[in-house]
Amino acid sequence: MNPRIASLAGAAVLMALAAPLMAYAAPAGTVINDVTQLNPILVESVLAPTSIAEIVDAVKTHQGPISVGGGRFSMGGQTATEQALQIDMRQSDRVVRFSKENKEITVQTGITWRKILEYIDPHDLSLQIMQSYANFTVGGSLSVNVHGRYVGQGPLIHAVKSIRIVLADGSLVTASPTENQAIFYGAIGGYGGIGVIVGATLKLTDNVKVARRSEMMPTTAYRSYFFKQVRDNPGIIFHNADFTLGAYDSVRATSYDKTDKPVTIADRLMPKDKDYSLQRNALWMLSEWPFGPFLRNQVLDPFQYRGTPVEWRNYEASYDVRELEPESRKDSTYVLQEYFVPVDKFDAFVPKMADILNRHHVNVTNVSIRHAKKDPGTLLAWARNEVFAYVLYYRQGTSPAARQAVGVWTRELIDVATALDGAYYLPYQILATSRQFRAAYPQADAFFALKQRLDPTNKFRNKLWDAYYQPVSATVPADAVPAPTQVAPAGGPGPEIAPETRAYLQSLPGYQRDEAQTYLTLPEWLLVFGPDDYAHWVQAKAPSGYPYFGAIGQFWSYYGDVCTSTKAKYPFNFGYHAMVMVIGSSFTVENAIKGLYEGTIGQVTERLGRGGMSAEDAFGAKVAQEYVDFIRVEPWYEFPFANRLKRLWGETSLTGPDMLRKWERRLTLSLEYAVKAQYALLIKAGTKLAYGEEDTHVLALASNVTPAAVSAIPQAKIVRQFPDGTTLLSLPRYEAFHKSVTSLVNAGGMFQEIAGNGTILVTSIVPAAWRYDLAAGQVLFDKPILSDPALKRVTIAAPVEALHQIVLGLGERHFPIEHIFDY
Repeated sequence: MNPRIASLAGAAVLMALAAPLMAYAAPAGTVINDVTQLNPILVESVLAPTSIAEIVDAVKTHQGPISVGGGRFSMGGQTATEQALQIDMRQSDRVVRFSKENKEITVQTGITWRKILEYIDPHDLSLQIMQSYANFTVGGSLSVNVHGRYVGQGPLIHAVKSIRIVLADGSLVTASPTENQAIFYGAIGGYGGIGVIVGATLKLTDNVKVARRSEMMPTTAYRSYFFKQVRDNPGIIFHNADFTLGAYDSVRATSYDKTDKPVTIADRLMPKDKDYSLQRNALWMLSEWPFGPFLRNQVLDPFQYRGTPVEWRNYEASYDVRELEPESRKDSTYVLQEYFVPVDKFDAFVPKMADILNRHHVNVTNVSIRHAKKDPGTLLAWARNEVFAYVLYYRQGTSPAARQAVGVWTRELIDVATALDGAYYLPYQILATSRQFRAAYPQADAFFALKQRLDPTNKFRNKLWDAYYQPVSATVPADAVPAPTQVAPAGGPGPEIAPETRAYLQSLPGYQRDEAQTYLTLPEWLLVFGPDDYAHWVQAKAPSGYPYFGAIGQFWSYYGDVCTSTKAKYPFNFGYHAMVMVIGSSFTVENAIKGLYEGTIGQVTERLGRGGMSAEDAFGAKVAQEYVDFIRVEPWYEFPFANRLKRLWGETSLTGPDMLRKWERRLTLSLEYAVKAQYALLIKAGTKLAYGEEDTHVLALASNVTPAAVSAIPQAKIVRQFPDGTTLLSLPRYEAFHKSVTSLVNAGGMFQEIAGNGTILVTSIVPAAWRYDLAAGQVLFDKPILSDPALKRVTIAAPVEALHQIVLGLGERHFPIEHIFDY
């Protein structure tokens, strides 16, 4: 397979500002997407400037969010956010200055690498560093601080002499390693969060002839081979290695050596009209056919790497992403990921990477290895040390379930990389937790401090910064963020929710619900969790063994903990406490009676029987499960107990084996269903009298949610989208709420408020020995699961704005979220 597939890591990477694959301008309200077609984003309008003056004016006058884009080759919304002005840089593509003698070129940043190559090739010059595909724009490449396959190089910043950037106040600043250094090292690799990079002066080098050679070797031999034969060899221009797929136990190492031999490929640049049908068909076979990896390893690669072609450096630098574009991305798409791990951790990372990819059956089409020397100081450096870069190109489905599955194995890979002091690359799908982001980018706070100082109202936004940006504390030392020489002092950060959004929310009847309810509903839900535990118990065990009295004690213990947690923070809600006392008392009476009865009479009839379950036992277990399934979505008093009483007598025979047990169960269940049917009527009437009809939906303010993610949730809908990028959602309550939140979070969504509140309760079932280690949230109390002492229930007070971190963090640890309490 083409080794440059991986290089879409310098290519598809991109932040987006690349080649003209899409229209230059778009009408207001246009949906912007990226190359994967996974991230549709509705922007307010699109500006396609040709001059710096237009950009300065737009930044000064536009009141809402601004995002910067171009070819849109990023893969997670890094170039846009909802209702933003998107500045499409692709028409700002002129060469401003060129010096053959100094080997440098100054360009507008909407220019593509291909256009620069066309300009400098007649002068026998080449770019010092770029990614392997030439379609992408310079601005996008700077924003993600790309790398390529160049030996002895690394991040693009090594080849940048200076940049010009428009900041949030409209000022135009020049930044370099010696002037406005903080901006230089923040904006490069800053994903459009600091400002609009409008110009760049880049280092050039000689365009030379190169000869390709490749060889196979065991994976375990590659690191030593690279350090002995490649790393310090000035005669090698390009180098990468590609794993054999499946086993990942061997690699093909490919180098391009500087040579004086005559070229065997006459073209100095890759022809623009080249036919890529062969490459596309090969990619399709590799990802679609069950024996695709074998075909690639044994047929395609040996055929492609036969011989030793000689070509110009610029030819090898001018590949076109069209060779990778499938016929359709509707049902499936091709996506990149990249991980950076210190070179001395090669042998530790590769087996773990292979295990994760194989265990999750990832449809990998290529995994390539690159090398990069240490970053010189960018705040979001992905090469904090000398690293090998592992570039994954894979095929995935576009359904919510397929995207969720990708998130699972991606977060596993991120944990492996960061545990080895490595990082993951940010231009791709935004799947990492906040904890993982900070582990990979430990200087994030320094970047956030710079952004807060230069962009106090968070004007420059996109989905990446919507996900991770957090204004730093006001106690950050001023000298931690040097002020630029041409920028006026800035004020503090703007509000998290825009005033016009807040005003609209406050005008909505029923938007705000009592925050104390998230705590007070826990005792109610214990009347779901307890029966659920009981239902599972009686499927296989005798009812007499269930810990009825332990359940009583635990209920009141939870209620006491809830009272302690709420009494100092919220007004006393007499009506709700009264309801809890009523249902708690009935729960106590029911379980006390059952405990006494099952421990005596029930146990006697069990022992006198012949073993096994009577028809009535089986019926009772079935109804217990039906009851649990019902009350997860409806109030318990709506359950048709009378109907189950009728069915008990209609569906079970009056005669049969173990008549004593049979009739004891029949009479016991009949009494239970009859009493509960009448009691439910009383509770239902009292509830409606005190509270009226139950609300079936709750309103939530969220960001980074897509229409597709919402439409995948039954009964959920988008109520309104706001200019500040947030979306008001109507979500179903009870069990469906818990599932809705989890689904949205797994699709990349985040919440600002739920029912107007900033805290929400979450419970999870975890191993008894686990100690809470998530970055957000606080465990209020935990208690053992009575029927399984190896487990416990943890009750977490979760900040709503960090709810996604907690949901994903628990998911990473494979701990089920039992419930999210919707007030």
